[in-house]
Amino acid sequence: MITVDQAIDKVLDQRRQRQDFCIPLKRFSLTLDANGDNLVGVIDGQEYRPTDHCLRLMATKMNVPHVTLKKYNGEGSDQTDRELLVQLFKNGVRDGRVDPDKEFRFRTYTDGTLRAMLTKKYAIVDNVWCLEQIKAAFPNDPLEFAHFRGDADTIYGNMRIPGQDYKSNDSDYGGMIFVGNSEIGLGRVSVAPGVWRQVCTNGMMGWAPAWSKVHLGEIDLAELSAEIVGGIHRAIPKLKDGFDLMIAAQNRALGADPSKVIAEVADKYKLESPQARETLEAFGNHESQFRNLFGVVNAITRAAQKQKVDSEQFRMEEIGGKLCSMSDQAWQRLNLSALNLEDKAINKIYGLAN
Repeated sequence: MITVDQAIDKVLDQRRQRQDFCIPLKRFSLTLDANGDNLVGVIDGQEYRPTDHCLRLMATKMNVPHVTLKKYNGEGSDQTDRELLVQLFKNGVRDGRVDPDKEFRFRTYTDGTLRAMLTKKYAIVDNVWCLEQIKAAFPNDPLEFAHFRGDADTIYGNMRIPGQDYKSNDSDYGGMIFVGNSEIGLGRVSVAPGVWRQVCTNGMMGWAPAWSKVHLGEIDLAELSAEIVGGIHRAIPKLKDGFDLMIAAQNRALGADPSKVIAEVADKYKLESPQARETLEAFGNHESQFRNLFGVVNAITRAAQKQKVDSEQFRMEEIGGKLCSMSDQAWQRLNLSALNLEDKAINKIYGLAN
């Protein structure tokens, strides 16, 4: 658990380690490090290591397809591949295809990383400011996050809501509100209802629409503050619905072996092979007594807590909510598809050798 004030302190501490450069494109270049092992961005002679997210932003602005970026800078690539990629980036901006005097915001950190390349159209919404608006929504209540992940650039958190407590035979439950924001293009300002399970602190959301706002153009902060607070209070009446859906999922039996159902879910919602394996492992270790949708959902949300990429935890928690809220017909179709999965397809989904 972490309080909202502690989350603010964490963001402020990390913010001290960053520096933004608002400079024309001509003062930036992309090249390789001395060993040819990594792409580096150069700003006024200083080298920085672009993150994968930053490279995707650059690729978009320099007309390099993301599939090409992954091919020539991903697993199995070599120095020749990366040299070609540098030339592709240069080609994307040659002859004024991108105005060399166009100003971009480059976000760097003292650890030598380059986290983002943003245009002036991207309206940064400060993460500390966002957290302060959350506090304003509950002026008389101490607030805690059941989960809080992120850094000075991007925040994701499941905030426990006072007075929203429910009980069931398997565990106590609580209502929560997901809040998220990214200053570097990894996500919108977002608010969504959720529910968390005390026995393992895993959370679920996604059964009800989220409120969100994109970071484009001029943003009226007073208006945005009212929208955030309003979004939170509109979400609170929906929290009990999430608990009811979670418990009702115990009445939806599996129509195929759990490994097949989880494989079908992984395929349907585009989970990576390690995520599919982690979900199956969580089911076997913790949820095998629930041979129903409830067990699958909680296996997914347990596995979500292992994700190294912050946004992936919350994407998997959202998948849990989508599963709980699917119609009876959709659940039956999913089970039928799972029943018909062949071993070769299952092994591919789990990333296992045939």
